[in-house]
Amino acid sequence: MNFTSATSRTSPRAGSRLRRAATAVALATGTAAALLTVTTAPAQASWYNASIGNTAVTLRDCYHPTKAAQPSQSCTAIKTVPAGTAVHIICQHSGQTIYGDPVWNYISYSGGEGYVADYYTYTGYANWIPGVDVCNY
Repeated sequence: MNFTSATSRTSPRAGSRLRRAATAVALATGTAAALLTVTTAPAQASWYNASIGNTAVTLRDCYHPTKAAQPSQSCTAIKTVPAGTAVHIICQHSGQTIYGDPVWNYISYSGGEGYVADYYTYTGYANWIPGVDVCNY
């Protein structure tokens, strides 16, 4: 007697359905894995959108020729950032107090990067911005 299981006999139509189901499962699994990868990626450095206030400000390099003890107006002037320029604050550091504000922002924008006094930067916060990293330099 020849016993053949029902599962080993598939019609061409059933095989096509199985392939489509397997493809759907593979796509769903791939999509879920991609979403999981995006949502579980390691945290990036802080990046806060801000702008230079109503007054142009001097962008400063506090690393060259030597590293400054803290950001201040004595750090090397790099360039002037025009009022209203959109910037990204990467981190903040305490430094020379400017009009009662001891915070300096390390910014990046299309014209370069460096320190600017927080007093001249519109962030929506007075001094420290919650969630923005403290510069570790």
